[in-house]
Amino acid sequence: MGNTTLKKKDIENLEKLVQIAKEQGNIINLNLVYITIDSEKIDFMEVMNYFEDRGITMIEGDVEPDITAYSCEGEKIRPFDPSKISITMKPMTLDALIKRIQNDEIEFDTSFQRKAGLWSKRQKSQLLESIFLRIPLPAFYFDATDEDKWLIIDGLQRVSTLKEFAVDKSLKLQELEFFPELNGCNYDKLPRTFQRRIDETVINVYLVNPSTPENVKFNIFKRINTGGLTLEPQEIRNALFQGQATVFLQECSKMECFINASAGSIKSERMLDREFILRYVAFCYLDLELYNGNIDEFLNEGMKFLNHANISEIKKMQEEFSFVMNSVFAVMGNNSFRKICADGRRRPINKVIFESWCYVFRTLTIEDVERLKEKKDIVQKEYMRLCESQNYLYLLKVPDKKALYARISAVKELVYQFI
Repeated sequence: MGNTTLKKKDIENLEKLVQIAKEQGNIINLNLVYITIDSEKIDFMEVMNYFEDRGITMIEGDVEPDITAYSCEGEKIRPFDPSKISITMKPMTLDALIKRIQNDEIEFDTSFQRKAGLWSKRQKSQLLESIFLRIPLPAFYFDATDEDKWLIIDGLQRVSTLKEFAVDKSLKLQELEFFPELNGCNYDKLPRTFQRRIDETVINVYLVNPSTPENVKFNIFKRINTGGLTLEPQEIRNALFQGQATVFLQECSKMECFINASAGSIKSERMLDREFILRYVAFCYLDLELYNGNIDEFLNEGMKFLNHANISEIKKMQEEFSFVMNSVFAVMGNNSFRKICADGRRRPINKVIFESWCYVFRTLTIEDVERLKEKKDIVQKEYMRLCESQNYLYLLKVPDKKALYARISAVKELVYQFI
């Protein structure tokens, strides 16, 4: 196989996954692949090619993984100027942190959707018992860009537990190991000794300061976040760029035209649907020359663009988004944003296909779309031929700007011949 990171045992495991995939219509879930292989030692792009060579498609739900993210440094953390990192460590008592919670100075916005409250009551109670026992707590990390509203980078479950117990007074202790007599107590019923242990507990708080640029902060989020629920890139963006951008993405993700065009295949739980909307905005409204192969940085620019747009621009973007979704669906039907293959089996939605079709259809008029609708059968057949081209399939894997322009040109050439 030439230069390869795959060992004999790896190939044996992959072959077992190939057999499983063949029994499931030649598809394999990405999570199953992650569990099976050691992604720290294996080139993931090589794994993707291994499956593709055997006619197997990897999926996350009904969406193909973003292959370009694994074929470049885009999803890895790129080097940046260390002098731009400004993180301050300060000791703080839990009483001071609780006062911030009481005064609404810590962000608990549900649109962040990092799922505060994942811990069971038993886990929450054990955290509080650790405080009673004076066991040191892990460090907390906050984005302190806004002094009046810290964003939680790491420690969400712990901060949520403190809020529920010491502020909301809704949590009652249970299943304590060392102080079972306190089971059933809320904060107010605790003896003052235990209340004081909470108040006086000293924690280490790391603050990411305002001088740190957004893209550096984005990477810090990715490095620091070590909780049980690892953040997806769009969840990080949703935390860093709160405002008009997050509202726009949420509203568009619920639009019927988007749900129809995607056949309801794009999940909302980890903000994948909002990432797709953001890709539409970034690739349709930003200067493509800004794209340097790092999708995270480009999408971060998209969030900034949305936050600085005026109301009329936002309204126009929503109208154009609706037009593009309805138009693509009218022409491509259930094959919208997917590869079309001769076997007739519907493929998963592909992110880079989504980008190029959105870009091209945004340039069309109503009359153009009507002509395409009249010829939609032949349009789909021609697109199937394009999907059989090794050159086009190669372009779907390459992250650089040249490949981006080539993907768009291929779709544009196909569409415009029928207008």
